[in-house]
Amino acid sequence: MAETDILNPVKGWSDALGCNPNWSYGWIRKTASNKKMAQPRLGRRYSRELMNAGYSANLNFIEQPYAQVLRLKQFYEQFQNGYFTLINWDGCGRHHVGNFTTEPNEVETANGKWTIQGLLFEEAPEARMLEYPNDWVKSSHYVYALDDYLDPLVANSSFVANAWAAVQTPALAGMSLNAPISYETLNAAPTAGDFAQVQYVGWGFRLTFRIGTGLGQLAVYLDGNLLITIDQSNGTRVGSGALTPGLTLAAGVLTAVQVPLDAHRVKMVALAVAGAVGAGTAVAMPALQVMH
Repeated sequence: MAETDILNPVKGWSDALGCNPNWSYGWIRKTASNKKMAQPRLGRRYSRELMNAGYSANLNFIEQPYAQVLRLKQFYEQFQNGYFTLINWDGCGRHHVGNFTTEPNEVETANGKWTIQGLLFEEAPEARMLEYPNDWVKSSHYVYALDDYLDPLVANSSFVANAWAAVQTPALAGMSLNAPISYETLNAAPTAGDFAQVQYVGWGFRLTFRIGTGLGQLAVYLDGNLLITIDQSNGTRVGSGALTPGLTLAAGVLTAVQVPLDAHRVKMVALAVAGAVGAGTAVAMPALQVMH
């Protein structure tokens, strides 16, 4: 049943399971090292994403009843080629989906008590989730148009050379020219098919589009699949029909929540169609907010 199988469905003792299915204190949750850092002999460091791994956890189960041992062995064997859900109750109840990648070898430490140490759980890319991460305040970061060195972070393509440019957004007028947060990727006079694109490793994403006169229509794609068409002049959807599950658009803010862990590409394609307000066709890609 994959994501619907939960190792620790309750926070404390469970009479039905005959144990407290949670691990003991002192566990380590490790962030994946997906970036390869390079340091030349001269010049600044640079990085490149080479993996799509998620979080891992080194778990200890200290002096547990044998029902706990049997449960851990069952989950290890059952999901070696799949994944199950592990809930971090003390970490805001965040769900993780993956499997055990080391064996649960128990040691009897006292009468009726067993200990399993160093049981490694690793998240599985592309896995479905019962609850996708959605804390945009504490568990997300931004990919801006420019990095801290003011070099571009957004790839783009256009039929007219240099149609895309990183410019300070009018929505943040007055900020320092050295502040990457104040820039957007703008195409003032697009040809249909011009696009800007960002790749990231993580879960869902959010785009807060600038709304204003003179802006036109654009299409947003995720990993090559069309998600939605937007009129950027008023921040509304173009067209009708059911949206992809977990996708919402409200006041120009596009949010995609039900996105599994993976390396993802968010592409914004200019349609060169005038918006409803101001009859312009310009399009502007804002900073990409990424769930990690």
